[in-house]
Amino acid sequence: MALLTELFNTLDERSLGGLADAVGESAQSVSRGMQTSLGTVLGGMASKSDNPNLLQKVMNLIPTGSGDVSWSRLTGGVSDPSSPLISAGKGMLSTLFGGSESAVTRAVGAESGFRPGVTSSLMAMAAPMVMSFLSRRIREGGMTMGALGSLLQRETPAIRAALPASVTDLLWPHPMTTAFPVVAQTVTRESRPTRRWLVPLILLALIPAFFWLFNHGRRPVIAPVAPAPTGTAQRAVSEPAEVTKPSLPSGVDLYFKTGSAKLSPESEARLNEYASGLTANRDVHVMVNGYTDNVGNAGSNLRLSQQRASAVAADLEGKGISADRLTAKGFGEENPIADNGTADGRAQNRRVSVGIAEH
Repeated sequence: MALLTELFNTLDERSLGGLADAVGESAQSVSRGMQTSLGTVLGGMASKSDNPNLLQKVMNLIPTGSGDVSWSRLTGGVSDPSSPLISAGKGMLSTLFGGSESAVTRAVGAESGFRPGVTSSLMAMAAPMVMSFLSRRIREGGMTMGALGSLLQRETPAIRAALPASVTDLLWPHPMTTAFPVVAQTVTRESRPTRRWLVPLILLALIPAFFWLFNHGRRPVIAPVAPAPTGTAQRAVSEPAEVTKPSLPSGVDLYFKTGSAKLSPESEARLNEYASGLTANRDVHVMVNGYTDNVGNAGSNLRLSQQRASAVAADLEGKGISADRLTAKGFGEENPIADNGTADGRAQNRRVSVGIAEH
């Protein structure tokens, strides 16, 4: 399973409710904001994956003896100015983003629609959770900082796909090019007498070859005709053996809880089955389309649908499906398949449709 998906899966409904109460916002909006915050912090680590010393420096900021960080401990620290976890989180953000910290926080806030104070709190909670999550992976896998960097590099495409463009541009800025004026100069070529004789000598050397081609090149070449095979031999040549591949469903719908990009357990199992079919059919390109119900702001729903599609695409990539076979796109409230006026209808519309792309 992709790192980002595993991180999102740590945020259950109970923890989400506690976070919403702590910052005074709705559970749905906090879910989106925290997922963006987690992705941004993990993206910050991925963008520094070629610097093991900085990765180690950030990881060392986890308070000694704190063990695995839980959402309940982080929630309790929001209202406690002396909370070691929240203080450590702020230090992690400062070390990780440096002078870009304020710009990164503003970009996350603009995407989530939160005021600066709420965004800062979510980011300060996300940082210890991400570092504790990575620390656990390091312990379980016996990894060095170099191995962690390699893991983050492999996960970078999925992380970038799940983040807003404004955040991605800050974490992975485009290289700047400096234009230098071009000064026109007069170039005087050096005279080399020996070159004047080179072309005539080459032409003289090619004259015998021209004569040979004129005399021999005009002769028709008659290819030998092999006798036509008969009987079973002919059928063996004209009828190539058919290769039977496991059948692949034309599509599958996966479902989510309200305001969440976390798959339901049943949908997780269906995705595993579909991934097995994709592994056997390597020439198939897949569309991963995300949707929401009509509850909430249309712009926020569009972003949530993209997060859902990106999370499923990242999960498929983690199961061995090449990223160039996947196209993930969110459509928000568009294309409902059921009545949004009922709870059952809204549940059916909170989905990601995974299907074979039409050529």
